[in-house]
Amino acid sequence: MTFSPKTYISTFLFLLLLGSHSFSQTANEAFNRGLHLMAAREYRAAANSFSEAIERVPYFYEAWFERGRCHQHLNEFEKSIVDFNGALEHNPGFTDAFYHRAISYAALGRHTEAFNDYNKTLELDPRHVQAYLKRSEINIRNSRIDPAIEDLSKVLEIGHRNANVLFTRGKLYNQRGNKDAAMQDFTSAIGLDPEHAELRVERGLIFIANERFAEAATDFTVAIEQGINTMQIFQWRADAYYRSGQFEKAIEDYTRLINTFRQRNEETQYRRALSYFYAGEYEAAARDLTRVIGLNRNHEEAYIFRAEAYHKLGREAQAMMDYRLIMRINPNNALAYERRGLMYLETGKLNEALEDLNQAIRLNPTAESLYIRATIYASQNNTRSACQDLRQAAAMGHKEAQEKFHIYCPR
Repeated sequence: MTFSPKTYISTFLFLLLLGSHSFSQTANEAFNRGLHLMAAREYRAAANSFSEAIERVPYFYEAWFERGRCHQHLNEFEKSIVDFNGALEHNPGFTDAFYHRAISYAALGRHTEAFNDYNKTLELDPRHVQAYLKRSEINIRNSRIDPAIEDLSKVLEIGHRNANVLFTRGKLYNQRGNKDAAMQDFTSAIGLDPEHAELRVERGLIFIANERFAEAATDFTVAIEQGINTMQIFQWRADAYYRSGQFEKAIEDYTRLINTFRQRNEETQYRRALSYFYAGEYEAAARDLTRVIGLNRNHEEAYIFRAEAYHKLGREAQAMMDYRLIMRINPNNALAYERRGLMYLETGKLNEALEDLNQAIRLNPTAESLYIRATIYASQNNTRSACQDLRQAAAMGHKEAQEKFHIYCPR
């Protein structure tokens, strides 16, 4: 049997195509085996399977890519970069290869190259959420706050509403001093994740800055319930309770700070003392104020509050002793004269009360001291002087003075 030249050529092409098809089939089998091994987290074996696929079909860019991912899982980032380069050599528009190469660059601390790859990823896929998130991390790392906010805003615009994204953007807004935007983000994030402890802490601090102390205390309570049990958060909550008038709760937190966290310092003892005082627990207040004075013999306000506590307890002699002590420390303490004047007034000693209030007003005229002196003048039928003091106190914003001026001092 003889073959023409044409027959030889046809047979050769057929055999060539048959071999190529066979190689392709084997490469695909190796590739699929690698995917199964990856799913089983057998990354080293998976990488070997992808290597087999690449040996059979060198331009198999998916195999290059998946082998690169195996190397990432094995923390072999240099090798992964080589593989992602191979994938991009055979498919220059392969978005995922740019993205994963960026991750490897970042893992190696090569953040500029990572940033460039995230940029390329987003050029190819403007809705690539993870690339925006990763790029925002590099922007934050480099203190580029506004571009980071833009990246996170883009993620939210795409529709990826996530508590942590809102939390991060809120913190960036807060850094920028935009507390309203930060509050809005924190509140939206809490709506998505009500038990997010760090979110509660951050929003609580903004509530404090905005003097919304009761709401701050509520947020700190949730954070504590979710496991944040640091001294600092109990300090914040104690102060929030105190500033919102929740004195019994403030006492509990200050006591925890003193007993559990050993914060037996002047400030913590003083805040607990004031909480006891305003809660009407005058004996406990006097006891704590004595501790404060033991820590600081010149703490003028501690003497004043202890004197008032003693007065409330009917211990006038001890109250008078404290007023004498503070006036010896600071003869120009107007508040001491004002509060002693009020004590004199309450015990019916009008002349002594008037003398102290005159001294308080001479040193520092406050709306309260003027109002108290006005009541003394009124009790002595000195209407003219009473109205003068009421007018001045009312102009300074004293509400009771404003009401009484219009009643007792008609034009």
